[in-house]
Amino acid sequence: MAVKFAASKPPTVGAVKTVSTPSSRTRSPDGPPSAGKLVALFAAARRLRADSRAGANGNALRGRNLALLLTKPPGQVISPVHRAAQDLGVRVAEVPFETDPARQSEIGALARLLGRMYDAIDCGRLPPSMVRRIEKEASVPVYAGLGLDHHPARIVADLLTLCEDGSAPGSQMTLLFIGDPQTSRSLPFLAAARELGFALQFAAPGDPASNDAACVVDATRPRTWSLRAHGRPIEAARRSEDHRCVIQSVLLDTIARG
Repeated sequence: MAVKFAASKPPTVGAVKTVSTPSSRTRSPDGPPSAGKLVALFAAARRLRADSRAGANGNALRGRNLALLLTKPPGQVISPVHRAAQDLGVRVAEVPFETDPARQSEIGALARLLGRMYDAIDCGRLPPSMVRRIEKEASVPVYAGLGLDHHPARIVADLLTLCEDGSAPGSQMTLLFIGDPQTSRSLPFLAAARELGFALQFAAPGDPASNDAACVVDATRPRTWSLRAHGRPIEAARRSEDHRCVIQSVLLDTIARG
């Protein structure tokens, strides 16, 4: 079902900012997460991972409905949040959503309609101003791109993987970060790593770097970070599994309570 705006005179609106703002309704980690919140999320994700491997969590949210709002036609690869929700038994609908800022006056009515039809809404790559309006009007949990790499769920998932693969008994873990530490993804990641007690080291791309770090995050390519632990690359499948489990922990905490 495509969600479209009815014809109307366009109101005057300000420019839409491109900075993502996490939704308060999600109860997801809101950067930077506290150490206590990170530990709780790690524990929930580990339980879900164990249940998934045992084939025991496929019905946790059966009968619930999630709308994924899309700003462009879906690709052939299923999104992380779509897969994570389906694995919990959620019925997922991909809903094309027009983002013409001149029609923002009509978003409230659309958000209320979506709130009556679905138990939760993921806004994907919608502009932050639209996410905030949908969150205000929908009366159900609203996520600001729960499956995207810049969302705090990805930060939590990567830190979970590094903690498990890079830990050494009786020693403080060191983390070498290669790349720009000031990006919108890097800043909350590094803040969360500090909360967990990582000793941080930094290197610019191409600079000689210390080899004594247990964990290495290469953020040279902003869209495709790579992780290493004790000199070994962490496989994409492992990172995807942990990401799925963190997303599921957010879905369970919000939809089940909603």
